[in-house]
Amino acid sequence: MKRLILLFIPFVGFSQNKVVGNESYIHLKQMDNVWWFINADGEKFVSTGMNHINDKIRFANYNKEFWSEKFGANIINDGKFNYHAKAEIRKWVQQIVKDHKDYGFNTIAFHRPRYLPEAYFDEFKIYFLGKIKTAEIHAGRVKRSNSKFPDVFSDEFKSHAEKVANAYCLKHKDSKFLIGYTYDDLPSYSIEEYNKKLKYEGHKGGLVFHPWVNDILSTKKLTNAKKIWISILKKYYKTARDVGKNYILAVNTWKDLEGISSWTRAANNEKWQRDQTAMLKKIAHQWHHINKEAILKFDPNHLILGDKISCHGTGHPDWIYELVAEYVDVLFIQDYDFFKPKHLAKLKRLYKLSRKSILNGDHAYGHTVPQMNKAKWVLVENHYAVGQEYQTYLKGISNLPFMIGWHNCGYIEQWKGSRPDQTGKEQTGLFTPFGKPRIDALENVKKANEKASFWHQRAGENDYKFSQRNRK
Repeated sequence: MKRLILLFIPFVGFSQNKVVGNESYIHLKQMDNVWWFINADGEKFVSTGMNHINDKIRFANYNKEFWSEKFGANIINDGKFNYHAKAEIRKWVQQIVKDHKDYGFNTIAFHRPRYLPEAYFDEFKIYFLGKIKTAEIHAGRVKRSNSKFPDVFSDEFKSHAEKVANAYCLKHKDSKFLIGYTYDDLPSYSIEEYNKKLKYEGHKGGLVFHPWVNDILSTKKLTNAKKIWISILKKYYKTARDVGKNYILAVNTWKDLEGISSWTRAANNEKWQRDQTAMLKKIAHQWHHINKEAILKFDPNHLILGDKISCHGTGHPDWIYELVAEYVDVLFIQDYDFFKPKHLAKLKRLYKLSRKSILNGDHAYGHTVPQMNKAKWVLVENHYAVGQEYQTYLKGISNLPFMIGWHNCGYIEQWKGSRPDQTGKEQTGLFTPFGKPRIDALENVKKANEKASFWHQRAGENDYKFSQRNRK
C-alpha cells in the first residue's frame, strides 16, 4: 500500500480528519483537530519513552558485574562489554522493555546504541524510532572526529544514501512497531546555531565560516556544490571583482571563482552571513531531499521524522522549521525547560512555522544524587520533584493538539566512575545503575504516562497548570 496523505470532509460543518502515512502501519491522524499516532490496529497513542539506553552506563566499572550475573557472564569479555553476546543482549533488551512498560512508557527513544537488534523491539511489542544515518552533520562531532560534512550535491552522496537506506529499510519496512525514521542529532543547519555552539564551547572570536559550506567548497574542481555557490554570488554581486573584494580574493572573472577552495575570510560580515545562509538553505533542502527519497525508495510504509533539532534558547532561525517541514511528517525537536508560558509560546510558534505535529524527543528533569558530580538537564531538589515536573510537563503539552509525545532523558542514572559526555556532567535517570526504580519520581511519571491519551483527547479544553519552579 502506498503512503497516504488524505483529507476527509464527510459533511459541511463536521471537523476534518487528516491521515498522514500508511494506515497499515503506524501513521498520523488528525481527529477533531487533535493529532495522534495511530498504530496498525487503529489504536491511537501519545509516544512516551526514555533516552540513553547505553552500555557505558549500564555496564560501567561499578555495575557491570551486577548485570553480567543477571544477563549472563558472556556480556562482559576481558572486562569490556561484548557486542557479540547475542543471548545476553536479548535479555538486556527484555529488561529495557520491561522497565518501560512497567511505568507506562511505550516507545524506545532515539538515544540508544545502533548495535542493539531492533528486531527485539518487534518481538517484545514496543514502539521504536528507526535510526538511519547517512552522515554526521553535528558540527561538534564532525570536528571531534576529524571528518567532513557530506557534499550532499554529489552523486557519491546520493549513491551512499541509497545504499544505507536499502540495507536499513530492508530490515524494517514490514515492522508494525517502527514509528518512523530519524537521521542525525542536533544538526548544524544555520550559521546562527553554529556560532551559538562555538560560544558554548568557549570560542571568543567573531563569526566563523560555517564548516558545512567550507567543507563542500574546499576543492579545486568545479562541483555541483560550487556551481550553486557561484550562482548565489551572482545573485548578490554585480561582478566577480565585487566578490573578490568581500572575500579578499584576487579574481577578475566568474570563471576564476571555480578554482577557489578556501572561503574563510570576508571584509563585510553581513554579506558573508547572507551568502552563507543562502547556501545553507540549499544544503538543508538537498540533505532532506536525498534522505527522504532514499528511504521512500525502499520503504513507503513508515513516517519520516528526520533530524532531532535543537530548540534551546532562541534555537534555529525560523526558516529552518519551515524548510524541514517540507520533508518530514513529524517535527522532531529537543528542548529543555519547565512548562511555563514562555515554553508554551515557543511550541505554538514552532507549530505555526512548520504546520507539523511535534514530538519532543529529548527533555528531562534531574536530581544530583551523592554518587554524581552533577546531573545534566533541568535540575530540581529531589526525585519527587522530578516526578512532579514530569507530570506537569506531559499534562501541559498534551493539551496542545499538535504535540504527540515526549521522550525523557534519560533512563538509568550515571554515577561517578563512568565516562561523562563533553559537558562533564552525568546523565540523569529514573532508575539507579543497579536497576532500582526511583519510586519517588516514577509514581507520578507512571500516572502521567497512563493519563497522557486521556489528556490529549481533550486537548485545548483543559486549563494549563504551569510549573512554579525556576531553573537553577
